[in-house]
Amino acid sequence: MPIKDFSGRGRIPRLGKVRLGIKKKGSGAPYPAAVDYFVCPPEVQAVYGPKPKKLNIAFHSDEVEEVFPQYYKRYGKSTGLACKGDGEAALAVNPETGEFAEIECTGRDCGYYQKNACKQIGNLYFMVRGVNRFGVYQLDTSSYNSILNVNGGIEYAKKLTRGRLALMPFILEVVSQEVAPQGAKKTVYVLRLEADMPKMMAALDESPANVLKLEDCRIHERGDIEEDHYPEPVVKTLKATEDGLIKMWALVKEAGIGQEEFKKYLVDTYKINSSKELTSEELKEVLSYLKKTIEAKKEPQPVQAEGFSQGEAQELERQIAEGF
Repeated sequence: MPIKDFSGRGRIPRLGKVRLGIKKKGSGAPYPAAVDYFVCPPEVQAVYGPKPKKLNIAFHSDEVEEVFPQYYKRYGKSTGLACKGDGEAALAVNPETGEFAEIECTGRDCGYYQKNACKQIGNLYFMVRGVNRFGVYQLDTSSYNSILNVNGGIEYAKKLTRGRLALMPFILEVVSQEVAPQGAKKTVYVLRLEADMPKMMAALDESPANVLKLEDCRIHERGDIEEDHYPEPVVKTLKATEDGLIKMWALVKEAGIGQEEFKKYLVDTYKINSSKELTSEELKEVLSYLKKTIEAKKEPQPVQAEGFSQGEAQELERQIAEGF
């Protein structure tokens, strides 16, 4: 039984950050630059490619505050968070006591906001479908349009599902949008969140395992992972690719093994229900086993002459080898 103070209080594992920009080197310090794709951790890139513009995601909760909290935030130099507000009320550090106290939040009318010291920040927490890790990724945005787009996608989905968000399939995209700050038009990259409608309707009655799997997601350049470029633990736990499984079944046929017999071999050896559950490392073992089986069939087999004992047959083979 947990300690009473800790009961019901836990932290969902945060696996890493998905970013909307990169840091470029200039003549001075590195500076952030927006890109038209998601900058993802290696295990996400391994499934979706190095520069994905679209991710299949799901949320861990029905509560918007848990999946997309949004606040005005100001940080002090070397002091961390100094103020956090919602446009009406805020908790700010009292410079005299060093403790947080409630004050009025004026949002965009705040002097700190107008000096760019305070920003509107949305923290999006989500699971990435098809990436077999337990936890959520975090994406931070200060874009007014991105926050509105994500809020709109969430609210629309909640109306369709009668409030349910957890484990529902969504599509998160980076899209271009034309804006005109101070009258000057320019193109920026913003977030767009859409309900994956066919899968969402089916998911209402599905089990969590079926919702989170990557259904028929064919990603461009999806082949074997470039092992030299990714950590070994990631490589070993990735699911086998479709191309690899096709190759496996082709070798099964070449080896003359029945499909049902081979399925039983996979179940007994790897404790799986489907070949799609094989990891890339396990698939390598299976392919090696099949190739050895095929090679063994090609090698000359010892002759067991009918009516001879094994010793007599071996003697007969010796005599034939000597030119008998």
